[in-house]
Amino acid sequence: MQAGLELFGTAGYRRTSIRAVSAAASLNSRYFYESFTSREDLLYAVYQRIVTDIFARAAEAVRGEQTLEAQARAGLRAGWMAVTEDRRRARIVAIEVVGVSERLETLRRQARHALAQLTADEALKLAGGLPLRLDPVIVTRFLMGGVVELLADWVNGDLHTSTDEVVEHFTTLFTASAYAALAPGTG
Repeated sequence: MQAGLELFGTAGYRRTSIRAVSAAASLNSRYFYESFTSREDLLYAVYQRIVTDIFARAAEAVRGEQTLEAQARAGLRAGWMAVTEDRRRARIVAIEVVGVSERLETLRRQARHALAQLTADEALKLAGGLPLRLDPVIVTRFLMGGVVELLADWVNGDLHTSTDEVVEHFTTLFTASAYAALAPGTG
């Protein structure tokens, strides 16, 4: 798994062979096949581990926060840090898993939807049953897609903004969207 993270996150999925992964792990290639059936299986497992960490950190970060803005800031910071503190992880999440296979595309979509659902659920709890004019799931899916695209820009060197600035932008957008979702006269 560590060799996969290293090679997929630096050389890239398409430039990484099973032989290279095995050499980086100091193992014979036959040992690779005891755990994985293909390179794609290893990428799938590495991506899944990263996403699981993002979820865990974001969920932990929002615990105890009492306002929508505080929850958004804490969860978004934790999620952003979970992928950007190690550029290899960010590259795998935003670039290397894209278009590899239908199986990985399904996992990517499920991960984005689950993160959006987690965000929407927290916003709904704080809304306390107030009437809505926008579907919070649609809104958070839209916003999560933007986060992933911005992450790709960061990986590619097209974003020269500090973590604090990125998190403040995300917080403002997510919070404003949550308030915009409320029916007129309820927010």
